[in-house]
Amino acid sequence: MRLRDLLAGWWKKREAGRRQHSERCRRTVKITISSTRVMNSASETAGDQDHRVYRFFEARTTVGKGGIWDPSANKYYYIDITGKSLHILTLGASIQKEDFDVGTQVGAMALIEGGRGLVMAVRDGFGIWDFAKKKLDLVASPYGLDSGWRMNDGACDSRGRFWAGRLFDTDETRPGQIYRLENDGRTATPVIDGICCTNGLLWSPDNSLMYCGDSTYKKIYVWDYDEESGTPSNKRLLIDTSKIFHGVPDGATIDREGYLWTCFFDGHKMARISPDGTVDRVYDLPVKRPTQPCWFGDKLDTLLITSASKDVNIANCPESGNILKIHVGVQGQLKAKYKLKTKPGRQPGSP
Repeated sequence: MRLRDLLAGWWKKREAGRRQHSERCRRTVKITISSTRVMNSASETAGDQDHRVYRFFEARTTVGKGGIWDPSANKYYYIDITGKSLHILTLGASIQKEDFDVGTQVGAMALIEGGRGLVMAVRDGFGIWDFAKKKLDLVASPYGLDSGWRMNDGACDSRGRFWAGRLFDTDETRPGQIYRLENDGRTATPVIDGICCTNGLLWSPDNSLMYCGDSTYKKIYVWDYDEESGTPSNKRLLIDTSKIFHGVPDGATIDREGYLWTCFFDGHKMARISPDGTVDRVYDLPVKRPTQPCWFGDKLDTLLITSASKDVNIANCPESGNILKIHVGVQGQLKAKYKLKTKPGRQPGSP
C-alpha cells in the first residue's frame, strides 16, 4: 500500500509538471524558415513581410555579436569576439566594410553620444574605441589585468550608463559580477553578484524593469529598476528556458511592447518572450548558433541577427557566422548610447 501511494504521488507530480509545461508553451507560434538569400541594404523590401530569414551579409565571423544599427550614419557595427575585431558596414547601393583589430576580446559595445567612438566591454574591463585614432584605450579594470575573467555581454541604460557582466573563461559555473560604468568614463561600480554568464542585458520600454540572462543555467531574470540611481532590486526568475528550449539563452533585445527577443545559442532558434515569461513566438533559424538580434530599418520592425561559426560543421550549416535579416512586424527601439560626460580615464599603469 505504501509503495502504491508513493507511485501515485510521483505520477500526480509528473502529470502536473507536464500540464504546466504545456500551458507555458500553449501560446507559442512556430515560424518556419524556408530559405535564405542575400539582402544587401535597408532599402530592399522583397519578401520582408513573410517572416522568412534572409542572409543580410556574409560576415563569416567566428563568434559574431554586439550588433548596433545607427540610422543617422547608415552604418551597422558588429564584433567578432574570438577574432578580437570590430567591423563597420556602411550601407547604400552596396555595402562597404571596414575591419579593425581591437587587440583584445570584445564582449559588447555601445555608441558614445556625440559620435566620437564606442564604449566596449573587453577582456580586462571597459575600454573606449576612438574612431579618429582607431585604437582602444582601457579605462577601467575592476578585477585586474590577466585575471582569467573577461567581460561578456552588456548594454547602456536610458541614462547612458554602460553595464556589462564578467565571466571566468575556463569555468563558466563561477559566479561573476555585473558592473556599471559610470558616465565619468573611469568608475566601474559592481552592482549585481551571482550571474555566471551574463547575456541579454535589457531594460523595459518604461525603464521600470531590468532583464538579464544567465546562460550557464539557461535562466532569464528580472529586477525592478530605479532609473534615476541605476539600482536594480527584487530579483526574480522570469523564465527557465531549459524546460522549453534546446540551446542556451544568448544575446537579446526588447520591443516597444516590452517583449524580449532572445537568441538560443546551439538551439537554431530565436524566441519572443512576454513580460510574464510566456513564450509568444519561436523562429527556426538557419544557423546553429545565433548570438544576438538588433533592431533595424526605417520602421525598426526588422531584426539583424549575428551568429557564430565556431565548432560548427559549416557543410551542414553554411550560414553560420553570417548576419541574418528577418522582418517580424513588431516595432523595436534603437540602442541607448553611452553618455561620456568627461574625458575618459587613462589606461591602468600608464603615466
